Amino acid sequence: GGASAHAHASEGAAAAAAEGAVGTQDPSLAANGTIDILPPHCADMRIITASEMSHEPFHAFSFDGIVGLGLDSLALSPEFSMFGMLARQQPLQEASFGVFLADSDDEVSEISFGGHSPAHVRGALTWAPVVLPEEGHWMVQITRMRIGDRVVDFCEDGTCRAVVDTGTSLLAVPTEFADELQTELEGSLMKPPLDAEGHADCRSVGGLPMHFELAGGMTITLLPGDYARPSLQLQDEEGEEPASSAETTGSAEAAAEAEAEAKAQGANATSGGAEEAPELEAAPANATAEGAGADIGSSDEIILNACRPTIMGISLPEPIGPKLFIWGEPVLKKYYTVYHWGTKRVGFGLAKHADDSSDSSAAAAASSEAAKPKRRPLLSA
Repeated sequence: GGASAHAHASEGAAAAAAEGAVGTQDPSLAANGTIDILPPHCADMRIITASEMSHEPFHAFSFDGIVGLGLDSLALSPEFSMFGMLARQQPLQEASFGVFLADSDDEVSEISFGGHSPAHVRGALTWAPVVLPEEGHWMVQITRMRIGDRVVDFCEDGTCRAVVDTGTSLLAVPTEFADELQTELEGSLMKPPLDAEGHADCRSVGGLPMHFELAGGMTITLLPGDYARPSLQLQDEEGEEPASSAETTGSAEAAAEAEAEAKAQGANATSGGAEEAPELEAAPANATAEGAGADIGSSDEIILNACRPTIMGISLPEPIGPKLFIWGEPVLKKYYTVYHWGTKRVGFGLAKHADDSSDSSAAAAASSEAAKPKRRPLLSA
């Protein structure tokens, strides 16, 4: 059976949660709803309610609430850890949860509590231990990184790590390595096939794969179709690209929404708690919203006939940085992931999608990616 939560928070704890947040959180609202006897299949936990929300960035969001599923140390206190309280109070089949991210409009994303959904996995899961669990993130050790057959020196010192983050739509890469990686991957991309509307089919583009070898024996492989997305280009009436045209991996509106989202100190499905947001820098190949629209004239047409890696620079200090990658949608759409609370490990298995062999649906999904807001990493739950 499922488990539901009711509000049960002290005024002091709620006030602490409100400190530094975006919007207004009312401690009195957090204290309402306490009951003495829980109904079956319910769990007692603390929540925070917001009585007022700021326009930025919440106007761009369609969700009604945020559930942080990071490890206990990211929560304000253990009572605010939803899955932690659920695991302690309910006889779950497994102290774990699984995440499936839809790859097209024909699918529905799913999170399973108390185990995972085998129907969404092709083959067996391979597990990687969580490193530095006291930091609260679902973070794994990268023992080696390869681009094609070339071993990347950047990770050879053994300090590269990756946080598996369902709140990020890009691949976040250490700032000092982002330019090099962007240049090498983009230079390897071949000219993509075009769909009926003349848009690039980036799911079928050729180029170099990325391989991340993890502690525990798992290798995460991203092909160009996994990490590349259509890039906006300007074209004049003669079909020529203006010399000063800008490119970006999304629309100007999407980029603007991404900037607004980066300001939110929110949470995502695999991180939680209240801490300072990381310093983020967009990789140079991706133009800002202002740059994307600066040279658009009345005779220019925006086209999607090129592909670019979806990479963004990120700078985080020790102990989890500075060589920290954040794996967002490019990894989470290809791999079904399971987060085991009891043994502190992350399971990876190839995700089973509705039609992995359908070129037409893949092309449509790739083209639609450019119009979606690109979510920045939200480690500040």
